[in-house]
Amino acid sequence: MVVTAALLTGLLPAVAGASTPGSVTSRSQYDAIPKYDAIPNGQTYYDTNGDPIDAHGGGFLKRGDTYYWVGEDKSQGNARFNGLNLYKSKDLENWQKVKQILTVDSEDTRGNKILTHAKVERPKLLYNEKTKKYVLWGHWEMAADYSASEVIVATSSTIDGPYTITSKGHFRPGAGNAEADAMGDRVGQPVEDFDTSAKDAANKKHAYKPVQADYPAKILQYKAPDARTPEKLSYVGDDDYGTSQAGNSWTYQLNDIAHDTTVKAKAVRMTGFDTSAYDRYVKDYNVSTSGYIVRYPTATASDTMTARYTIGDPGTSHDQLVAPVVSPTLNESSDPSVVLVNSQDVAFVTGATAGAVSYFTTDGSDPAAPDNPQRRRYHDGMRISLAGAPGKRTVVKAVSEKGGKASEVTSVTYQVAEDASDVPVFTPVINRVPGTYDTFGYKELRIFSPSYGAETYYTMDGQDPAPARKGDNIGYGSRDFTVHQDEKTGEAYLVTAQDHIYMRVWKLNDSFTDVVPDKEYDMYVGEHREAPALVRHGGKNGKYMYLMTSYQSGWYPNQAQYGRTEDMDAGFREPRDAYGYRNGQKAWSSLQLVGDNTTYGSQPTKILNIGTDSKPSYVYIGDRWRPDLLLKSTYVAMPLTISDSGNGGKGLMRLQPTPRLDLDTKNGKVKQPDWKLLSLNKPVTASPKVRAAVGAPTESQSDWETTPEQEKTGIYRHYDATEANDGKDADVSVYDDTEQYYKSAGLPFSWQVDLGGRHKLAWIGLSFKTVGGSDNVHRYTVSASTDGQRWAELVDNTQNNRVGHQSHELTGSYRYVKLDVYKSFDLAHGKDADWSRGLYEVSVYGK
Repeated sequence: MVVTAALLTGLLPAVAGASTPGSVTSRSQYDAIPKYDAIPNGQTYYDTNGDPIDAHGGGFLKRGDTYYWVGEDKSQGNARFNGLNLYKSKDLENWQKVKQILTVDSEDTRGNKILTHAKVERPKLLYNEKTKKYVLWGHWEMAADYSASEVIVATSSTIDGPYTITSKGHFRPGAGNAEADAMGDRVGQPVEDFDTSAKDAANKKHAYKPVQADYPAKILQYKAPDARTPEKLSYVGDDDYGTSQAGNSWTYQLNDIAHDTTVKAKAVRMTGFDTSAYDRYVKDYNVSTSGYIVRYPTATASDTMTARYTIGDPGTSHDQLVAPVVSPTLNESSDPSVVLVNSQDVAFVTGATAGAVSYFTTDGSDPAAPDNPQRRRYHDGMRISLAGAPGKRTVVKAVSEKGGKASEVTSVTYQVAEDASDVPVFTPVINRVPGTYDTFGYKELRIFSPSYGAETYYTMDGQDPAPARKGDNIGYGSRDFTVHQDEKTGEAYLVTAQDHIYMRVWKLNDSFTDVVPDKEYDMYVGEHREAPALVRHGGKNGKYMYLMTSYQSGWYPNQAQYGRTEDMDAGFREPRDAYGYRNGQKAWSSLQLVGDNTTYGSQPTKILNIGTDSKPSYVYIGDRWRPDLLLKSTYVAMPLTISDSGNGGKGLMRLQPTPRLDLDTKNGKVKQPDWKLLSLNKPVTASPKVRAAVGAPTESQSDWETTPEQEKTGIYRHYDATEANDGKDADVSVYDDTEQYYKSAGLPFSWQVDLGGRHKLAWIGLSFKTVGGSDNVHRYTVSASTDGQRWAELVDNTQNNRVGHQSHELTGSYRYVKLDVYKSFDLAHGKDADWSRGLYEVSVYGK
């Protein structure tokens, strides 16, 4: 790669341009603007201003002779929404930043700012010739998790905006459509639970659990129901905090608010618990009470609590000493003198003075008297019991104190109602009064519900927090997705993953802003696919639409696979099953492997055709995520070839890894490199491999190598050194009985190839073993020699912290190339991972 630089005035003298990956993170550190003649894969990639390109999970659209790239702004370093950036380029190599086309302040048509405390991922752009609108799609979630599984759609008359989010705001595809033929999950309907297992291992079927809505978010107040007495609810406490980060009365969604936010909450009376699904399956399946003993929202609900927060300098706005609020308040009672409650309802105290401490009593005595033995200090979330027989009164008094001074005393009298119908569902309580704050950190903002048995739902975007009720269509969840206009028909589609089970195809409506309610089908069910990218090979004249996807493994790379179909609409014509699902798999081929076991260290996001329909030239675009610091994530572009007749007539997709990609967009082709693969099937030597079994395993199961007798039973494991340069770098599953890679007897190990003569080296590609997107890394050096005796170290990657495929540009002329691996290390757990050692493929390129 050649990088030239135009000097920026007023900065330090020039140094090397963008040659050191990750060395520059802002223009203020940079002294020259790079000019690229190739895309630098896996390196920090700079725009024409000299700033790192920040467009992750991107979508691409060509208009005229200009390519546009829209992607996630990760400059804040985490997954929360920080805007969508738009770039443009004539040559796909040098990119100019246009602007941020969606921001945290973007509004929907109702004026709601639905992006202030959220995630928006994998944005994609379409242009609608009929409406003359640019249509922007994104995957929408609340800031802290992936439960909502929704999309947003925004439109603009110009590609650079302004974009307005449609009136639906964020939504699950299909949600709200009440027609009988509309696709989507209905609350309460049975759905196959692929996460359950039968108690009899021979039984491969699954239980069916009732559908529950995942949005609006719900304050988690109660423990999972007891199968014997589900109606007896138990509150969770701080000691119930679990790995889900949601096991107590506060919610982690409310943490770390950094932008102006409107919080709305509503308490909802629920139906009784339905145990029928649990009773049906508990005998034969391992089912949970939380998933199978369920209740549903009713129409009876509290008023909506609304709290608007401005993030900024609060000044002295919270310094004045004022009396605390005791909730529920008298204005929610049908009695003018007391608040009528049910026996298990509770009260809360909220203070409005920064730095003040609140005290309370429940016997009517003075909470401001320091020597009062009934006085107790109040802590956020303390539930003040109002229990008793009908007619019993509890007088709650509270005071706030600061700097030796006390506020006025607040007093509220509660009485247990004779008739429960006299008691409303009380409005939820939030522990911080609306106003201006510098930020809200860990557990600072919390919502509470006085009404026992009610569930409290909330939103953080100004929208109504009313939950879906039994029978309502909540659509199907949508996470990693793409939208694609069929090059042949002009129809547009949403292809999206739900959870780790379903890949779904929806047809888009004429405006490309929503799905057609009855046009959906499922495919590759249970295959754990996500990150779809589509292309019709041959464009308008093409026969097959190809779909490439990744496995689901969080931020870590894994093995890509592809399938194809002749007709995107064929699945819509399939019948629905008894649960309303439509399986369209018949229209698609089985999945085939493409790329190495980590897709050369990337996850697919787009397939571009820079050629013509008759002479296509495909470019694969992927993200190389860095989970520990997302702003350091990079991009990967590789040549992709497609053959309809290849792979025994099943169709063939092939990726060619490269450290840099030189494109000729004027002539619509990928420029061919001047290097070739030198190491394929050349003689190798290596450290001893694992010991072979003789009719039985000699060590642990992971170290078996099969004998011919075992291979007759379908178990095939070969760990020879020659497996690492046989041209096979893919693995459909590390959990099946077929494994072909070099596995040493232990660590450290060496692997060496004889190229058969001296060659001018260009680069080396290393496909290390990973386990389905695992977090293990290999740490190593690469050396070269002319005689096999004297070695020159060319690469030192003994501090490697990046999972998956590695590539390094090499210099010099050598005959022998050696890889010395010193450690296989588990990044997530900070320990050695010898069990994950191994080499799928070593590829040495040169002249």
